[in-house]
Amino acid sequence: MNVLFAPDWRQGVPYQSLLAEALTAAGVRVDFLSDYKRVLPLTRLLKQHPADLLHLHWPEAYYPRKRDWWDGFRRARFVPDLTLATRHTPFVLTAHNLMEHNERPIFAHTNYAAAYRQARLVFAHSAVAAGELIRIYGISESKIRIIPHGDLSVTLPPPITQAEARARLGLPEGPLCLMFGAVEPYKGQEDVIAHWRRAHPKARLVIVGKPRDAEYAAVIQDAVQNLPNVILRLGWLADPDLALYLSAADVALFNYRTIFTSGAASLARSWGLPLLIPARLTTVDLAEPNPRVARFDRLDGNFAERLTTILETRPDYAGAAPWRAQWAWSRVAELTAAGYREALDAGALRTKH
Repeated sequence: MNVLFAPDWRQGVPYQSLLAEALTAAGVRVDFLSDYKRVLPLTRLLKQHPADLLHLHWPEAYYPRKRDWWDGFRRARFVPDLTLATRHTPFVLTAHNLMEHNERPIFAHTNYAAAYRQARLVFAHSAVAAGELIRIYGISESKIRIIPHGDLSVTLPPPITQAEARARLGLPEGPLCLMFGAVEPYKGQEDVIAHWRRAHPKARLVIVGKPRDAEYAAVIQDAVQNLPNVILRLGWLADPDLALYLSAADVALFNYRTIFTSGAASLARSWGLPLLIPARLTTVDLAEPNPRVARFDRLDGNFAERLTTILETRPDYAGAAPWRAQWAWSRVAELTAAGYREALDAGALRTKH
C-alpha cells in the first residue's frame, strides 16, 4: 500500500514523521507531497506522485494566506482542486483542527467543510472531537474513526532534575508555569499576561516559543514590559531546549481561545507534567479525570484555586508511562493502517457497483 502525506510539514510538526516511521514499520509505504505548484497544486502534484491513497493533514497548506491580491483566488480554487485531484485517488483526512487557526470562522469553515465531507474517512483524536465534526459539518458518524494523537515525547532527550534544568536555563527558584510552543493569537498568551499583571498569581510565568511574525512578537514583548513575574523567551525551540523547559517547569499552562487537538498538551501529559487548561476545550483528550490535569473556567474565575491545587502535584515522568503506552506510535499506526484498508476496500466496492 502506497500512501501520500500532504502537505509535508515535517519541519515544524513532528507528528507526520513519527506516524510515517511507525506506518513504515507496519508495512505501509509513505511518501510526502513536498512540492507546491501554482493554479491547481493538488491536481498537478498528484499526477506526478501517484499513490493508492492520499492522506491529507492540513488543507490550508493549499490555499496559503499571503496577504496579497491572490488570497481570494487561492481560497476559492481549493474545492475544485481537491475534487479534481481525488477523482481517481481516494483520500482520508486527519482532523488536526476544526478549522484553520487565526482566521475568521466565515472563511475558515468553507474549505474545511468541503474536505471533511469529501474525505472517504476522517480520523479524529477524541470522541468529543468526533461529535463536534458531526455537529458542525454534518459528517456521518459512520466515516469517523477515533485514533489517539501519539506520544511526542519520543523525539526529546529524557528529563533531568528540575534544579539542573533551571540552572542550565538560568531560571529562578519558586513555582514556574510554562507556556510553550508557537506564540500566536489563538494561544491566548496575551490574556494570560494581562492576568499575571492584574492578579499576581503564586507562580512565575514563563513563555517560550517562536512568534508567528515580527509584528506579533512586538505585541507580546510590549505586553510583558515591567512585569518581573513573567519571563519571555522568543525563538525556535529545538528539542533539547524544549526538554529542558519541560524539566524545569512545575505546571504547563494552556489558554487556547479555540483548539481542536493540542499536541503540546499531549506532550505535557507524556512528560508527566501537571497542566492547567480551560474547561471549554472539551475536544482535547487528556484521559481525565486525572490528578495531573486541572480545568479552569476563566482566568478571573476559579483559575487561582486550580493553580494552587495543581502546584501541589509534582511532575512525574515515570508515572506517565501508562499514558505513553496508550499513545504509542505503534498503536496509532495500527489504527491508521486499518483505516487505510477500510477506505481502499470501500473504493473497490464502489468501483464494482
